[in-house]
Amino acid sequence: MICNLIASILIVLQKKEHKLLDKNSYILIGSGGIFTIAGVIALSSTTGEILVKLSGIFFIGLTFYSIRKRNKNTSLPSHNYFFAGAFIGFLTGAVSVSGPPLALFLNRAKVSNRKFREIFAAFSVVTAVIAILGYYQAGMVTEQTIKTSFIFAPILLTGTIVGKRLNSIMSINSFQSTNIVLTLIASILLIFN
Repeated sequence: MICNLIASILIVLQKKEHKLLDKNSYILIGSGGIFTIAGVIALSSTTGEILVKLSGIFFIGLTFYSIRKRNKNTSLPSHNYFFAGAFIGFLTGAVSVSGPPLALFLNRAKVSNRKFREIFAAFSVVTAVIAILGYYQAGMVTEQTIKTSFIFAPILLTGTIVGKRLNSIMSINSFQSTNIVLTLIASILLIFN
């Protein structure tokens, strides 16, 4: 979670050509932040192992659902952003995994590559800060966790720079297809790890 926070901060701090976050983005991020607290409470009340495996199974189903065609001319209503943010925020707090469902939702919402990256990073900053504070309160943040996070910091910096370059050259269809494949792989790893 700390590594996720570092990478997301690096993305948020990068120079933007124009404002990418809109009202629906803020609804998604805000509800995600609030429901991250509920996820941390759920995690501190259980071992978390069953939550991770159930999440993996759910993500696979969600991946196949997201592949379904949607009318290209309609945008998702604001309440979809609220419920997606609430659900993904809960998962962030409960199993420290928000990437796969957030990627699938943003693909479904048909956001541009740059907006996708910006929403993803802002959502991650908000939910990671809340989750880390909750984990700390619950005694789940150790000295080893912090050391490991800082060891990976240079890799994260490199990844954000390379990611920004790739993001600007990939078509939206390629970007969305790549997200779906990576989400499916991550979901399978959640189940079998």
